[in-house]
Amino acid sequence: MTEQQFLAVLAPLIEEITGNAFSQEQLDVTFGDLDIDSLNQIEIISRIEDEFDCHIEDSTLRTIRTPRGLLDHISKSTSPA
Repeated sequence: MTEQQFLAVLAPLIEEITGNAFSQEQLDVTFGDLDIDSLNQIEIISRIEDEFDCHIEDSTLRTIRTPRGLLDHISKSTSPA
């Protein structure tokens, strides 16, 4: 999965939830600073998991603070062995 593929899925989700546009420059901004509370963050991650056919453990979910953190984790878990 490329960063562009990730953004193509993530940007519309964030816009739907917050009403604000999301761009590549915001990948390192915390979810909180993007006006995404913990419940919305869980919804976003769940939908990303469905889209990219992956699963993120609950213990890992608590460590993901930014969209880039989510991208990095999913990239590692979906890369070919």
